[in-house]
Amino acid sequence: MATRYFNVLKSVTEDIKPCVATLKGSYPSWLRGRLLRTGPARYEVGSTSYRHFFDGLGMLHCFTIEDTERVTYSARFVQSKTWRDAKDSGRIEAGEFGTEEPPDPCKSIFQRFRSRFSLPRRTDNCNVNVFPLNGKWMVSSETSLNWQFDPETLDAVKRHDVARASGLTSPKSGLLILNTAHPHPAGNGEIYNFGLSLGRNTAYQFMRMHLVSADSHSEEVDMQSDVLCSIPVESDISYFHSFALTRRHALLVEQPLKYGMFDVTTMAMRGKSFLETLRWRKDVPCRLHVIDLETNRLLKTVYETDPFFTFHHVNAYEVPEKRQIIVDVSVYPDAQIVYDFYLSRMRGEDIDCTSFPPAAVRRLFVSLGEDANKLIKVPYEDISTDYNLEFPQVNYRNSHGAKYQFAYGCTQTHSKLLFDSLIKLDVDSKEEKVWYAGDGMYPSEPIFVASPAKKGEDDGVLLSAVVSDDPEKQGFLAVLDAVNFKEIARAEVPCRMPYTLHGMFSQSLN
Repeated sequence: MATRYFNVLKSVTEDIKPCVATLKGSYPSWLRGRLLRTGPARYEVGSTSYRHFFDGLGMLHCFTIEDTERVTYSARFVQSKTWRDAKDSGRIEAGEFGTEEPPDPCKSIFQRFRSRFSLPRRTDNCNVNVFPLNGKWMVSSETSLNWQFDPETLDAVKRHDVARASGLTSPKSGLLILNTAHPHPAGNGEIYNFGLSLGRNTAYQFMRMHLVSADSHSEEVDMQSDVLCSIPVESDISYFHSFALTRRHALLVEQPLKYGMFDVTTMAMRGKSFLETLRWRKDVPCRLHVIDLETNRLLKTVYETDPFFTFHHVNAYEVPEKRQIIVDVSVYPDAQIVYDFYLSRMRGEDIDCTSFPPAAVRRLFVSLGEDANKLIKVPYEDISTDYNLEFPQVNYRNSHGAKYQFAYGCTQTHSKLLFDSLIKLDVDSKEEKVWYAGDGMYPSEPIFVASPAKKGEDDGVLLSAVVSDDPEKQGFLAVLDAVNFKEIARAEVPCRMPYTLHGMFSQSLN
């Protein structure tokens, strides 16, 4: 069977030095800054291969928009311990989301057997998202190890251990091994995030994170994380990738993609990856945990809704007059999409995956009412119509946590697998606009950058890194007018760009 997406999923083996892009179209005069992104870039090391799209060695990417006539692009591998070990040994040295942990050749058979009855080692292969924290830039994955990096050079600065920063460092107190890849700002440059601690008191941990000076004689910083609320895990643990935040509440969806303590403590012994411990429980409803941000208290009310799977929340906001929270989520009917990202399936080398499942935008109506020990069934409606919508984005600075009108994301129009188009959804009227990237071209999530004029919620541009599966075609940074959803400019890159997952725009070049 012919290999699909050969160019998109081809490993990058070297950093990409800064290069000048060829500009076409007209850039807004006010658009200045850096688009910072990350994603998996290397899937093979020597004779060993990662099995899943989410596993590849992480690479940071930077589009620097200096003025209307100059855009540069560069990329550098995240200089993690995982990357260094693989580079030095010429083989994969750490387990990832869908790739099992390799045996340590330096240990005896008995040592290997004994070490495999333990919690899995955390990888620091940060390949999912970037975010600012107190003026510094971080790159993260779903583990509790983050890397601080220089946004200009993309050099690694320091590794930060969220477990140590939170004081959750042992199975007795709870070892924080996971956190979401999508934190939200908490004010004063700090962030909120959810994590998972395993051990005697397995719990979902709601945290507020910030940086402090390591000492008075240098610019080095340490991470500190305050656990604001712990949500005990009652039975099996749910997989989660993101959470919702309004101005007054944080919401975590406990979805029916589950795993148990025994699964994760024995997966190395059984030669299993983390993904292989997950099980879809089709008859288990989704449960919503709601935390009051003023008191940091978990509401007593138990909220449940029909089962779905999600990676990403679109937005959430309060409706005070109805004592209601609106939560918009990009949902799938089940978790099949997670398994469709196995590289063998995407490439069509093994079990052929002919199409990704549809992702709909679902609106949940969470009624606050009297906080009491009772069960409330959460009603919902699906508000997207003709197209899928994944990798959702909004005008974050203006609309996050507030009532909004427009969502943006990736969709498919000609392809049934990788997203080949971008979409704008009016969540009120359900009107949709679509931009097609072209044959064999695949855009990343569209990042909204607001115009200084701020004439409306959609007054600005959308930036998307478009990769090419055709070696003869150049990838490019697309610039779309967010109002009419038409391309106004592009910056064509004179080298092959790998596909990226998430990123943010920094309006500062300093």
